[in-house]
Amino acid sequence: MPGAALKFIARLVFTAETPIYIGGRKEANVLYNLRLANGKLLIPATTWKGALRSIAEKIAPTMNLGGLEGIAVQNITPAHDINEATKNVANATHNNVKLLDDFKEAVKTKKNTAIFNANDVYEKLYRLGYTEDEILQGGENIAQLLAEYLAFYCPVGKLFGNYVMAGSLHFLDTIYTSGLQRRTGIGIDRKKGIVKENALYTVETTDAKIQIPLVITGLLDSTGDTPSRLLASTLEYVKTIGLNIGGRKSAGLGLLTLQKAEIYAFQPGKDQDQHGEKLAFPFSDKPISIEA
Repeated sequence: MPGAALKFIARLVFTAETPIYIGGRKEANVLYNLRLANGKLLIPATTWKGALRSIAEKIAPTMNLGGLEGIAVQNITPAHDINEATKNVANATHNNVKLLDDFKEAVKTKKNTAIFNANDVYEKLYRLGYTEDEILQGGENIAQLLAEYLAFYCPVGKLFGNYVMAGSLHFLDTIYTSGLQRRTGIGIDRKKGIVKENALYTVETTDAKIQIPLVITGLLDSTGDTPSRLLASTLEYVKTIGLNIGGRKSAGLGLLTLQKAEIYAFQPGKDQDQHGEKLAFPFSDKPISIEA
């Protein structure tokens, strides 16, 4: 059963089993690692978010979800943008019912259908700024309205964000130091499967076996609901399999293993959080530890 809402801060520590390359500037044929003006190296929040989102997208279809969540995972989660999602839902079916036809009926009659709750459809589309007339006169855009509505029910989108809502997880940039080394490689013509002429390049990488920290903050609407279970499964995957980040992954770079995870969690508005004490001092209690 779903439980109470939960705020959390997770502090993770990884070991880089192989050197890391995060694309930065390029000079001639040298690809430099991303760094700050003071010379320290940087892993942007977007890199972490993309790597973990990719894992969540693989896990979500295995959760055997029903209802709108299941429909969203099947049609919205795999889409790279709203246009692809719109194409996916245009001809999709659920229990032998065509989604678009059922959605049109709910919009037109304002009555519940086999799949859709009409009040919920209008509430979600109003939230996106559509007027009643725009919804009723969806016309050629009705499939896009359906895609945007279903996006509210995508558990991956709830965690990492999509084109209708911001995600509940927030990743911090990682600033770190490491020795650097250079690796020389040669470009490959993927179509022909042969080495490219005059395509010698050098990649600047970190050392291996360095420690890499990551901080994630988040707010889960309800413990035990689909997004929270998906997040737990994603972290369990990382704990068991590891995480790949950065460029040149096909060459073996960027493999991280989780060494330690400390999670500080509390219910918003409860106990010490009523007046902001918990938010001001989130590390005052003993963390939940996940030892790899």
